Amino acid sequence: MAERAPPDIAEIHRLMSEAAAAFSRGNLQQAAQGAARTLELMPNMPEALHLLGLCFLHGGDAPRATLLLRHAALLRPADVQLLHNLGIASKDAGDVTGALGAFTRAVMQDPAQVESRFNLGVLSEEAGDTAAAELAYREVLMRNRRHAGAAAYLAGVLEQRSELEEAAHWSGVALELSPGEPVANLTAAQLDLRGGRLEQAVARLESLLGQSALSPRNRGLAAARLGAAYDRLDQPDLAWPQFAAAKAALRETVRPQNEGVYGFAPAARMQRHLDALLQPGPATEDPQPVFLVGFPRSGTTLLDQILSGHPGVQTLEEKDTLQDVLQASVLDDADLEAFLAADTAALAAWHRAYWQRVAEYLPQRRADAVFVDKLPLNSVFMPLMQRLFPAARFIFALRDPRDVVLSCFMQGFDLNEAMRHFLSLEETARYYAAVMQVGAESAERLGQRVHRVRYEDVVADTENEARRLLAFLDLAWDPKVLEFQKTARGKRINTPSYSQVTEPIYTRAKGRWTKYEAQLAPVLPALEPFIMRFGYL
Repeated sequence: MAERAPPDIAEIHRLMSEAAAAFSRGNLQQAAQGAARTLELMPNMPEALHLLGLCFLHGGDAPRATLLLRHAALLRPADVQLLHNLGIASKDAGDVTGALGAFTRAVMQDPAQVESRFNLGVLSEEAGDTAAAELAYREVLMRNRRHAGAAAYLAGVLEQRSELEEAAHWSGVALELSPGEPVANLTAAQLDLRGGRLEQAVARLESLLGQSALSPRNRGLAAARLGAAYDRLDQPDLAWPQFAAAKAALRETVRPQNEGVYGFAPAARMQRHLDALLQPGPATEDPQPVFLVGFPRSGTTLLDQILSGHPGVQTLEEKDTLQDVLQASVLDDADLEAFLAADTAALAAWHRAYWQRVAEYLPQRRADAVFVDKLPLNSVFMPLMQRLFPAARFIFALRDPRDVVLSCFMQGFDLNEAMRHFLSLEETARYYAAVMQVGAESAERLGQRVHRVRYEDVVADTENEARRLLAFLDLAWDPKVLEFQKTARGKRINTPSYSQVTEPIYTRAKGRWTKYEAQLAPVLPALEPFIMRFGYL
């Protein structure tokens, strides 16, 4: 058998040199052809795998780039730039775990690799780990005080935690280094809004929206905040187009996905099986949660912060504690019927799964405290939740449906599975009706296990409503619950209400819908039954 000829090293060097030059000129096709030809001659050459991976990455094929760069990194595990590029490709391909691993390895190889460390911060923040994100941004700035991105993102984290003075400092640093930096401008505009400098916020946001290279997400956030500024200036005719523009921009970020537990079909399924689900399930000696439900923008964050001030309460804000049972039970009728037929042992397994998730999110949960699980859209699963926890209690937050739907449309939500229902006014109203139909019927039939709280009553007489709420939870009065602004400061609150709950109680959001009555007209018929049912005539 003839031996394979050794590779032509001179030819390989020539091909790689030409491919690298083509890449530097932006000729991705020629660069890819040269790298591919090199790999035919030397299949495991790390440099060629790296270059071909970069060609695919810059050409928009992140999954294929990830495969090539991962192969190269196995052959050259200490190559910091290769690991960094693998992190970028993995991130673009949607592999967050792989991206975090690649950036972490790059930083371990070279602690001075600030770009990998910065990307670690961004990914950590997107995953909800703001403590890790803040640490990463601060470490970048320790090594490079002129890193505008790290200063801007750190400012954003601090602003959402209401550490406004330091947030202003770092956004100022970022803007001095890079006046057009989008995140720094968004944070500075938010600080202007919170400080009542509305005209200044408008000018900053209009300038930002003039940037042609602004990403869809940042364009959506900027338009939503500009709309909020115009609304505060009592200029609804200028505000409404910005709310619509925000939704149009955010719609560009939507990726196709199957309907999940917070879709319309599970809501309809809950409605169809309501009678069976509301039958008492087997008794259990497990601890029984208190579920704080309603609909987004109904005042649940304010109630959460009021309750958090009581020493006898622990709250958990918007975590997927029920995902195990929901994924297994609500996505088709057969699964839901199996849940209805579950015996005591099967339900006990769901109880353990629930409390295990709670322990992961709240490892210091106290057995002597009332545990409040707050996730507004769990209204639609009240029948299932009461079947699972027969002695659970519910705090059902209400607000004028017109203000709720308007507020959901105004917000620049990050588009998770549920929030993508708020990309149009019509779908927002339709989703409200689907969720609140189940919630309202469940609340009526569960009787004394449900405590209704109207947002309008809370802002009109906070102390009286707080006393009623604590009485429902069998807790003694404690005036600390009225210090919710102090409670909220320094916390990362993962809802658009994070800035509002640090302010004194205000009533400017009550009846806001009247300024937009003409725009809301197409959806008012869908909301009319709930306006009447909840007493908002």
